[in-house]
Amino acid sequence: MEALEQKAVIERMKKTAKEIEPELVRIRHELHQYPELGIELPKTHEIISRELKKIPGLEVYEHKAGGSGIVAVMKGGRSEGKTILLRADIDALPIEENLELDYKSKNTGCMHACGHDGHATWIIGAAKILSDIREEWGGCIKFVFQPGEEVGKGADTLIGEDKVLENPSVDMAFAAHGWPSVESGKIGIARRYAFGCVGTFKVKVIGRKGHASWPEQTIDPIAAAGEIYQHIPAILARKIRGTDSKIMSVTYMQAGDVNVRNIIPETCEFGGTMRATKRETLEKMGEELQKEAKAVCEVYGASCEVDVQIHGGSVENSQDLLDGVKNAAAEVLGSRQVYIIEEDNLGGENFAEYSSRVPSVYMFIGIRPVEKEEIPGLHSPDYRFDDDVLAGAAGAFAAIGYYGCMGRLERR
Repeated sequence: MEALEQKAVIERMKKTAKEIEPELVRIRHELHQYPELGIELPKTHEIISRELKKIPGLEVYEHKAGGSGIVAVMKGGRSEGKTILLRADIDALPIEENLELDYKSKNTGCMHACGHDGHATWIIGAAKILSDIREEWGGCIKFVFQPGEEVGKGADTLIGEDKVLENPSVDMAFAAHGWPSVESGKIGIARRYAFGCVGTFKVKVIGRKGHASWPEQTIDPIAAAGEIYQHIPAILARKIRGTDSKIMSVTYMQAGDVNVRNIIPETCEFGGTMRATKRETLEKMGEELQKEAKAVCEVYGASCEVDVQIHGGSVENSQDLLDGVKNAAAEVLGSRQVYIIEEDNLGGENFAEYSSRVPSVYMFIGIRPVEKEEIPGLHSPDYRFDDDVLAGAAGAFAAIGYYGCMGRLERR
């Protein structure tokens, strides 16, 4: 009998998701026209709050996260249940949009090039669906709309100051990103790490300036910096445990004056990003880079300054929730549409603030239309979100919220 009831609930969710699809497209298009940066997102806040206040059974708390964050709380009609958090990031990027759309960004030099307009919309959709079946579940669902993700903010304030994981205490949290490499209509879920720890590094080599005709009178910082750069693969291969996923990418190198061809400069600086699944791996990478830089500079007679910064933690998917989330999403989308990704992803996401505190799962929702082999990636001025995925994503989140509140996601 219980299985039949669940099936009826899922069918009702799918029906509601289809019915609200035009509304979800309208909401995303409006959000897309008014992209805003960082923590202060007044127009974005206005649109999301307006739509949330239309939903029965939802208590809306505005101006969180030190600015434009929103937390909406819904309680189920049954007596008992768990507390679930569904999170969307809502800020945009300082990128000029290339595409000519009816709903193109109205804010010059700013666009939703990472799809956060879609993220906000599918969580609004999930709230609409869960409101429609409120009598079928117990517990509490918190719908969290977080500003500042692109600049590494918002999550810490929501947790530390706004106490979003408390009163009532959150049992598990879920989020997702629109993913250009995953086919529309499908969801990929990383088996282990949805995102890695993020670090940055900077190496400044100080040599001795002089005329390029007499290099023996100089200490060439470019040569030393080039050798340090060449040693980076050896640091990763020889100094760090081989089973850990990790990268160290140099993204800039600067030295000298482009208009002066006969002077060896005094300094050369390079730097970039480094990623790993574990913070201790990043720390080890930074230590080994510093040792290598100093050793090379000693040979050249140069000196160096090495600066390594580590920002936040990794997003590790809960093994106890993985199968339950996969099955819940598959109830809405179909069993072949939801799959496990075996490789770790080393991008960065401050959903780590949630996942490091409560069991969590982060998903990759496909936005690549079936007829296209490839589409522009995240943070591209040509980035385009596929509206056809909104209803399915909203339904998947609603199913996760429903099964989560009813205690049916955890491994048994």
